[in-house]
Parts: sequence; structure tokens; C-alpha cells
Amino acid sequence: MLIAQLTDTHVVDPTFDEELFVDNNARLAAAVAALGAEVPTPDLVLMTGDLVNNARPAEYELLAQLIAPLAVPVLAIPGNHDERNQFRSTFPDLPWADAQHASWVVDVEGLRVIGLDTTIPGDVGAEFDDARASWLAEALSGGPNRRVLAVHHPPFKSGIEWMDEAGFIGLDRLSALLAEHPVERVLCGHMHRPMQSTIAGIPAIVGISTVHHVDLDLAPEAPVSLVVDPSGYMLHAVTPQGWVTHTRYTEPASERIHPNWANQP
Repeated sequence: MLIAQLTDTHVVDPTFDEELFVDNNARLAAAVAALGAEVPTPDLVLMTGDLVNNARPAEYELLAQLIAPLAVPVLAIPGNHDERNQFRSTFPDLPWADAQHASWVVDVEGLRVIGLDTTIPGDVGAEFDDARASWLAEALSGGPNRRVLAVHHPPFKSGIEWMDEAGFIGLDRLSALLAEHPVERVLCGHMHRPMQSTIAGIPAIVGISTVHHVDLDLAPEAPVSLVVDPSGYMLHAVTPQGWVTHTRYTEPASERIHPNWANQP
């Protein structure tokens, strides 16, 4: 199976005047076009939150238009910039949990994909409370033996202090549950730049944003700093032997080089 991961697309209402650093909507359109040209075609697209910027109805309408060309199933979880009710309405075919949090479980070709809503309405940070713990424990108890968990907020500290300060309430609870019921990967967003760590010994992978990125500044008390790095998406190849994750950049590539030695016998 090949899973494409789009994250932190921050679709904006073009009539709303705000500070932007790149053309958010055009970058998502470019990523969708690149996904349509992938060979082999991904089996599904997973979107890990902050899909719109201001939770305006017009932004969700535009989001739906921008991802409409995707010819494969799209699974999506909300981020802290999203609004749960509008998010559910934008993705009506997902089996949303009967709960306040906008979570779901989808089984695809022997893989259980679990989307866990870690958002707190009106807050930037994450929460994993008792209600979500009970729901996730049930989601992890059935279905295929192979499982992957998608969350917006990474379950680890990045070392970029201004991004970490919002916190993750209940992270110890989540770690303990995953230690008891492990998954193969935890796929995340929120950080606007690719990074990897672990939770309960499980690889946790943050996807690359399609918009501006958070600057990699690990200095203590470093100021808020953004950078316009190349955008793109992740490709997760799930094989019987394990997982391989690639980063696909959607800006124009430099010239491909085919060295002479490659053609020598």
C-alpha cells in the first residue's frame, strides 16, 4: 500500500486580508496535481490537520474544490486551525466517532487507519483525555493486526521552544496506551517541517507542510521564525517487511543528472 500524506495546507479565503508568506491555495493545488501524476498511484491520501487557516465556511468550500481532483479515498483529521463541525461536513463520508472529538477508524486492505482528533477548541495545544483514551483503546482492540495512528499534534517535543510551549495534555496517558496496544507508525502534522521521533518506541513522523515552514532554530528562547522552504507531501510505502517514508517536493526540480558511469557495463 502507498499512503500519501498532506498536512498543514492552510487554505485561505482569498477575499480575507491577512499576512501570508506564500500562495497557500496554489501550493495545495500543485501538490494535488503532483499526487495525480504519482506512479504508482497512492492508495489513499491522509490529511493531518490545519487544512484551512481561519475556519471560515468559504475556506472549507475552497478546500473541497482544491482536493476534488484526487481520484483516491481521502482521510482527514482536524488541526487546531480547523473547526470540528465544518470539518465533519467537508468530509461527510468518513465514519466519524459518536463523540465530541472528530475521530474515526477506517480499515483498508489489511491496515487499520485510526484518525485521532487531539485538538482543543480555541486552543493551539493538544489533549488526550479519558474520553479519547476509551475511544482509542476500543479502536486498537479490533480490526486488522496492522495499525497506524494519525494525529495532528506530534506526541513529542521538537526542541523548537515556541512551537512546543502549547503542550500536549495527557501525553503520558497516550504513551501508556500505545505501549500496551502498539501501532506501526504515528503520522502527524502541525510542525510545518518534516521530523521524526518516537512514542512508546513507535516511530512518529511529522509530514512536510505545503505552505511556509517553521524555521529550524533549536536555540533556547529562540524567537518565532518562519522560512519558505520547498513544500510537498510524504509518501509512506507499507510493505510486508515494514514502512518506508519518502518526502516528495512539489516545487520545480533542478535538472536531473544521468551520469555517464551509470551507462557503462
